[in-house]
Amino acid sequence: MTPRTGSVSVGTLLILILAAAPARAQTQYPNVKVTGRLHEQFYYFGNEDYASTVGAKGNFFTRRARIEARGNISENVVVFIQPSFEGGRNLTNVVTTCSGTPLTCRTTGRSGLRLRDAWIDVRFSPADSKGALWLRAGQEKRPYSRYELTSSTNLPSIERGAGQGLVARASNDIFGAAGFLAHDVGASVRYEYKLDDLRLVTVKFGVYNGQGESLNDVNNKKSFGARATVAVTPKLDVGGSWFAHDGITTVGTVVDSTFTNYAWGVDAQWGKPGDEGLFVLGEYLDGNDPTPAKNKMRGIQGVAAYNIRFQSPTSWLYAVEPALRIDLADPNTNLDNDRSTLITAVLGIYMSSKAQLRVAYERESFQGNVTPSISGVRSALTVNF
Repeated sequence: MTPRTGSVSVGTLLILILAAAPARAQTQYPNVKVTGRLHEQFYYFGNEDYASTVGAKGNFFTRRARIEARGNISENVVVFIQPSFEGGRNLTNVVTTCSGTPLTCRTTGRSGLRLRDAWIDVRFSPADSKGALWLRAGQEKRPYSRYELTSSTNLPSIERGAGQGLVARASNDIFGAAGFLAHDVGASVRYEYKLDDLRLVTVKFGVYNGQGESLNDVNNKKSFGARATVAVTPKLDVGGSWFAHDGITTVGTVVDSTFTNYAWGVDAQWGKPGDEGLFVLGEYLDGNDPTPAKNKMRGIQGVAAYNIRFQSPTSWLYAVEPALRIDLADPNTNLDNDRSTLITAVLGIYMSSKAQLRVAYERESFQGNVTPSISGVRSALTVNF
C-alpha cells in the first residue's frame, strides 16, 4: 500500500515543530531586567528648637530616584546594580558625626549620586533542588534589622528612622550610626531551603569592611554578621540577627584600631507590605554604641497596616491603607531621661499596586520635661516600575 504523500508531510511537520518548541522556550543568557523607583517627599514640622541639627521646618526633596538592573549571566550567576540619585545637588565632604549625651548624629553635605546595591550572586546547587547555596560578593545591606532589610519600594510608615525634619534618634538611626545597618562592601554566603512552595528557611553569614557604603577598609579588621529566618506559616515569618562591627576609637591620645561593638535582634512579620489585608512587623534590637565605653542601647519598633483593596477595575483608587508605627529608642540604657518615642499615623492611598500617596502625622517626643517634642506632617508620592 502506497502511503499518502500529504499525510506524511503533515506528520513530519508536526514532529519538527514539537522538537523545536523546547529549544525556542529555553532561556537566553545573559538577560537583564531594568526597574526603578521615584519617591518624592514633603514635610512640615514644629522643629524650630532643633533648627541647628535638623534644618528647615518645611522641605520638598527627592527621597529616592533609582534605576535597578538585574539579570542572569547564566543559570547560576546573577548580577544586580542599583545607583541612586537623591538628596539634591552633589556636595563634597559628606561626613556623619555623632556626639552628645544622648548620642545624636548629623550628616553634613549630601551626595546626589550614590551606589547602593552592587553584587554578584553565584549558586552552587541545581535550580530545581529544595536547598540552594549562594555566594555573594559586592555591596549589600548588612544582615541586621528586619525593617531595614524590608524594601523601600513600599514602606507603610514612609521612613524607617526619624526621617528628615526630625532628630535622628529613632531605633533605625542609633543602630545605623553604630555601624550595624545599611550598606557595606564584602562577601556573604546564604543557604535557602524550601519547606514547601510557600515557606522558606534562610541562613546567612557575611564579612564586610565595616566602613559603610562604597568605602575601603581602614584598620585591617573586618565586620561580621549573621541572620536566620524561617517561615512558620505562609503568613508568619520569624528571624534573628547578630552583628560585630569593627572601627577605630580614641581614648585620650590613644588610638584603638581593634575596637568592636556588638548587636543582636529578634523579629517577626505577618504578611507583606502592600498585600491585601493585615501586615504587622515587630522587632527588638540590642547592642553597644560606637563609643569606647560601648554603652548599651536598645530599640523596639512595631509597624501595622491594613490594606483595603477595591474591586472595581475601572476605579483610579486601587486601595487604601491606614498604618501605625511606634518606635522606642534608648541610646544609653545607663542614663535617665534620654529615651525617645516616635509615633507615625499614616493614610496610604494606592492609585495602583506600584503608585502610592501617603500622608502621615508624626510626633517625636523625648523623655523628661526639659526637651520639647516635635510634631507635624510628612507626605510621600512614590512610584515603582
